[in-house]
Amino acid sequence: MDFEQLRIFISVVEHGSFTRAAESMYISHSTTSRNVSALEDSLNVKLLCRDSRGIKLTAAGSLLFRQGQLLLKKAEELEAAVNAAGSGGTGEISVASVKLSSSELSRVYSEFVSLYPEIVLGIYHHELSEIFRLVSRKEADFGITFSYALPKETDSFEFRRVARERYCVVVSREHPLAQQKTVRAAQLRDESYVGVGEQRSGFTRNLEEIILEGRTGGEVFSVPTLESLFLQVRSGNGISLVPYPLAREYGENCAILEIEDVDTRFDVVAFWRKDNENPSIPLFVRLIEKEND
Repeated sequence: MDFEQLRIFISVVEHGSFTRAAESMYISHSTTSRNVSALEDSLNVKLLCRDSRGIKLTAAGSLLFRQGQLLLKKAEELEAAVNAAGSGGTGEISVASVKLSSSELSRVYSEFVSLYPEIVLGIYHHELSEIFRLVSRKEADFGITFSYALPKETDSFEFRRVARERYCVVVSREHPLAQQKTVRAAQLRDESYVGVGEQRSGFTRNLEEIILEGRTGGEVFSVPTLESLFLQVRSGNGISLVPYPLAREYGENCAILEIEDVDTRFDVVAFWRKDNENPSIPLFVRLIEKEND
């Protein structure tokens, strides 16, 4: 039995949908469907029935789902134990990460260095656009990035969600909106707006278009870096739309407002190459999974 096929099958059942399972694992719908079909072929049994209302487990599928969850957990525990024993608890692991504030990641990092003091954990901050390239070229073992920054072709990588996050609006402490906890898009359309030049992702640009649609006033201008963006906001020269993890990291002396009427959710994601044989990787992955249990 192929463990990757089993993992995808379990995700489909848990999400009740091939589409949602594919999105959660950052793989294509066709890859998801192909792997479940291959698992059925290898076992020579039907696992799922599909109709217009969704999916339904067969008796065999129900058994595989229950026992498969236990099998994967045991396999991951065994792999981590074997790798730890084989490496003698020593070595190093490098993480290329966007610079962000995340309580979930902080707990993972702290527990890792506490449990494995002989393994050097190197955390290196990079621009969002650079992280996937670094992991792809094996210049880093792990990448920590935002789900909207991932490319479409990711079949050679494994992914784990670290946290679910969203975008927010940042304004200066003296801004009239600073007294509020939340804001509606219509309240922003007369404001001067600051963005980070060409570094803005397509996801960010789409959100900006939705939130700033129908502007009737204010300027829109770009700055080269996040540090410059927050300096402009603190100085009262404009407002901005940024991910919450970056607002927490850079937004000292800024007010952070939740957006009421626009869905801005995304994931903070950890990922690594499937062919990376660093024995410390399963140890790190296990702590990420524990954080999300």
